[in-house]
Amino acid sequence: MEYSVIGAICIEPKICDKISGILSPDDFSISACSEVYEAACDALSRGKHFDAVLAADAIRNRVDDAVNFIRECVYVTPTVSNAEDHAKLLHQRAGEARFKLAIQEALESEDAAAAVAGICQNFLRASAGDGLQSIGQAMKSAWDGIANDKELRIDTGFPKLDGLLKGINAGQLVLIGARPGVGKSAFALDLAEYAARSGHGVLIYSLEMLSDELAERLMARKSRVTMDKLIDKRLSDEDLADLAAASSSLSQLPITICDSPNVTVQKIRAQARTIKGLELIIVDFMTLLQSSQRYDSRNLEVGAISRQLKILATELRIPIVVLCQLNRTQDETEEPGLMSLRDSGELEQNANKIIFLWKIDRDTSTIGVKVAKNRRGRTGIVQMGFDGSHMRFTELTEDYIRPVKKRGWRNESA
Repeated sequence: MEYSVIGAICIEPKICDKISGILSPDDFSISACSEVYEAACDALSRGKHFDAVLAADAIRNRVDDAVNFIRECVYVTPTVSNAEDHAKLLHQRAGEARFKLAIQEALESEDAAAAVAGICQNFLRASAGDGLQSIGQAMKSAWDGIANDKELRIDTGFPKLDGLLKGINAGQLVLIGARPGVGKSAFALDLAEYAARSGHGVLIYSLEMLSDELAERLMARKSRVTMDKLIDKRLSDEDLADLAAASSSLSQLPITICDSPNVTVQKIRAQARTIKGLELIIVDFMTLLQSSQRYDSRNLEVGAISRQLKILATELRIPIVVLCQLNRTQDETEEPGLMSLRDSGELEQNANKIIFLWKIDRDTSTIGVKVAKNRRGRTGIVQMGFDGSHMRFTELTEDYIRPVKKRGWRNESA
């Protein structure tokens, strides 16, 4: 079966589009097959071609006769039409093998019962599906039927910010960076809901929160019910009616959520191509994305992932918005700069637009939203109010005035 999957890739490399979201290199028990599959996925992610010659070159140091190995894989592959079914079965068998091995190891631990229970829960959740959950049938995109060369522009819904950004456009990689607790996930939901209400299909990868937690936030945004009430279930009849109305409205939006914890760029590519009318992808957040390859450092890995996302945005002709953490040395009340991006300097290079959020004042709910990089538009800062009880942003009319740094005592004495 492993030979057949590799043979199908060598015969028709584009088959990786269908199976990259199903199969990972770790699913192969034959190391040479894993190497070929990884090389094919890497070439695809970089927009390069792949064939049997490159497959043989990828394993020239892995087997004695690389050409003959590839020839055998192609020989046992009568057709590529069953490659997707073979990939699903191979992934299932590999998962079962890992499950059995994990159970055996867990039985030898001190708290065997708890360890086994945790492994079983994870296995059942992974077996239940790939994490895609629809909030309702996708609305027909406003752009359907328009010529392919028609520019796709998605606004944020905040007039002053849109005046700077000039829209989020097809093929762009947009980064939103902030320290934890500033509200970048809520800001992304603002963008997602506004885009969906404008008729754009949205796919959200929630790597921190489950889909029902996102649904709670969306309902709090749309209703008068606070997050505290929702979490504590202290709801009156009026609250329930308000939430029901909000839920009914939100369920019609063209939003799809994937809350699977094991997400790679290859999986995003495969799933995105199955969603009709998709025009925006939001990933929350960058450092939780997994790579299908091994790198010497996290910086190199994050840089490679950002390049793959940029290529994917170009391939799909839609924008991809990715949430990022800032350096730990960055204070939440300090205005961020491009050097504040965490893990990789390549993030700045690969992004078309970079937006930072920070608390202008620790004791208030005023948030600074800074367009720090904009290849098509202007840079600048907009002030917003953040209502944490409803996870909602509101654009303020006051212009941002950068505070004057206080002079130290040495300068004052001078």
